[in-house]
Amino acid sequence: MSEDPWSAAQPAWRRLEGLREGATDGDGALSALSDLGLVRRLLDRTEFEAVRIARGDGKSWSEIAVRLGVTRQSAWERWRDIDEPQQSVVAEVAAEVTATARQRRRRGTVLVPELTGLTLENARLLLSQNDLVLVESDATASRVSDWPDGVVLDQSPEPGAKVPPGSPVTVWLSGGGGGGSGVREPRRPKPDPKTGRKMRDEMTDETVN
Repeated sequence: MSEDPWSAAQPAWRRLEGLREGATDGDGALSALSDLGLVRRLLDRTEFEAVRIARGDGKSWSEIAVRLGVTRQSAWERWRDIDEPQQSVVAEVAAEVTATARQRRRRGTVLVPELTGLTLENARLLLSQNDLVLVESDATASRVSDWPDGVVLDQSPEPGAKVPPGSPVTVWLSGGGGGGSGVREPRRPKPDPKTGRKMRDEMTDETVN
């Protein structure tokens, strides 16, 4: 266990008390300087800790300077580093808050993608990639000829709308299921589903020979 610095300094202080009239030779002077260095280091360390605690408790530089018998400027110049770690933490927190706010402003709105013609799972995946949430309507959309069940026929909000991240997007699916409270007509004109459906033959009144 290391020796208490105050206990180590006490013999040095007693030796210095015996030299009130000064050292009588060079060796005595060197010994006195060693004792002075030991005592001064201990006093400097104690002084620093006292100033640090006083500043941490909200004491002003003026109050500290008066107790030490120095000017406020002198006290601040000597121990100003005591405040710098606290200021650094405050600056780091402020920078983090600013960056977070800037990021939130950039992500303040997202564009609602086009879902018409997608299957339910593909629509859900696309919305998730855009920080949006898919909600199935209780109502069943009107059946469109040649469209399979479970394809998105309509949505709300409309494609291209700007909404906050995490907003719900309601979809109406083709075909059965739901058993809901009503029927929603798909938006006009009826869009083709995005499933690679082949183009149907054009019907005309002319006969091609």
